Amino acid sequence: MTETRHNPSIYTVGGTVQANQNGVYIPRKADEELLALCRENKFVYILTSRQMGKSSLMVRTAEQLADEGIQTVVIDLTQVGVQVTAEQWYLGLLTIVEGTLMLDTDVVQWWQERSHLGFTQRLTSFFQEVLLKEVDSPIVIFVDKIDTTLSLYFTDDFFAAIRYLYNARSQKPEFQRLSFVLIGVATPGDLIRDPKRTPFNKLSPRRVTTRQ
Repeated sequence: MTETRHNPSIYTVGGTVQANQNGVYIPRKADEELLALCRENKFVYILTSRQMGKSSLMVRTAEQLADEGIQTVVIDLTQVGVQVTAEQWYLGLLTIVEGTLMLDTDVVQWWQERSHLGFTQRLTSFFQEVLLKEVDSPIVIFVDKIDTTLSLYFTDDFFAAIRYLYNARSQKPEFQRLSFVLIGVATPGDLIRDPKRTPFNKLSPRRVTTRQ
């Protein structure tokens, strides 16, 4: 009897593919599509069911963009958590951006000095006054596991802020260097739940499908 041995590192069952650690990543049409949209500084969402390779697609794309000199930030919202206040959640996002891009600004101090402003205004001001001034290249911010926001009462403002950053491109050209990729198990209509506010799906970002 001949024993057949398989290399266990080739296969990833659940979780993110570790293609840079002796694993194998099989590119899909979605890889080309997402990479092209990120190069064009488009706003993108990848919203579909679980175990469709969304996070692996994100990591692979971020690596390729970095090789091209495009700055990337990967925010996994499970790292921020849900047992937090609104201020802790927003500040948690910005500290990840600060740590990833090694900004000169002390984000915590910057945030506290603007305590007279609301969280959403501080968030958008940070992108304009700090991030885009310290980083000259295009920046793509990947926000993974956005379905975790569905249990939070305050994140309507977060998605409204992203919509603002997109709409402001017409008046503030510097925002054209900043783009977002939202990833998770949700639909665009789920993201802003207040019926009195404009739904997030009115933003009309580009959608990428992870299916073959």
